[in-house]
Amino acid sequence: MKSEGPSKRLESTNLILGIGLACAAFMFAGVPAAAWNSGIVGSLIAICSAIELYRYGVWAEWSNLALGSWVVVAPFLLSFGSAPAAMWTHVLIGLCVATIAIIPLMASRRMQEPSRPRPTAAE
Repeated sequence: MKSEGPSKRLESTNLILGIGLACAAFMFAGVPAAAWNSGIVGSLIAICSAIELYRYGVWAEWSNLALGSWVVVAPFLLSFGSAPAAMWTHVLIGLCVATIAIIPLMASRRMQEPSRPRPTAAE
């Protein structure tokens, strides 16, 4: 039986990363901006990934890409880059979420491209 969308393992990984980021909010209690950001954005990543596991939709990949990108830049825009644990947690989880979201997007784009004949040596 063929799966509807890309690998469920990738989306399961994003679900775990989102839950981990949301739980990290308790660890960042001393840095309120980091705590609020990780709690809210981690929950959104987990929700999008759970919906994606239930029913594939390219919108969930795009939203995880946007959320992951936000998580990477948030420490610098919300001024908690000076808290190393909060900053590195956000940057690493954000990079992982964004990268995992890009993989199925690129795969679906390749599948939609019309096949072009390869040029021969004479051309």
